[in-house]
Amino acid sequence: MSRAEAAVRRMTQDWAQACNTKQLDDLLEFYAADALVLRANFPPIRGTGAIREFFVAALDAGLGDAEFEPVRVEIFGDIAFEAGRCKTLAPVAVGKRREERGKYLIIFARQPEGDWKALVDCWSSDLSLTAGVDITGKTGVPAAATPLARGPRKI
Repeated sequence: MSRAEAAVRRMTQDWAQACNTKQLDDLLEFYAADALVLRANFPPIRGTGAIREFFVAALDAGLGDAEFEPVRVEIFGDIAFEAGRCKTLAPVAVGKRREERGKYLIIFARQPEGDWKALVDCWSSDLSLTAGVDITGKTGVPAAATPLARGPRKI
């Protein structure tokens, strides 16, 4: 494994560690200043300020226990990507979380200082949006009704 590939793989593990320990500044350090975060059921989130707002709300609502399993990492000069499987505990209602499994794709760019930053961070769930419906037909709080699903709050 090349040094560049090892650095990219380490980036996603550092992201998980920052998320799981609620270290917002470390989490934001992962992203380039004009990065784009693409999350299912959310509009695109672009730039440091919007990404900060998104993760403040997500961490506050209970996002955590993130794990990444890289499936493919490729380096093309100063651009790289990592794709794989992930799981996390995601907020679905006030005080309630569910395990969310899915996949991710992150595109990185090597910065002039030599470190890597995420340009695009895209992940999506393998679970259906109707996961709040139990076998008796009673519905829970739909994911779209949760504060996190409505978008980042103002701080």
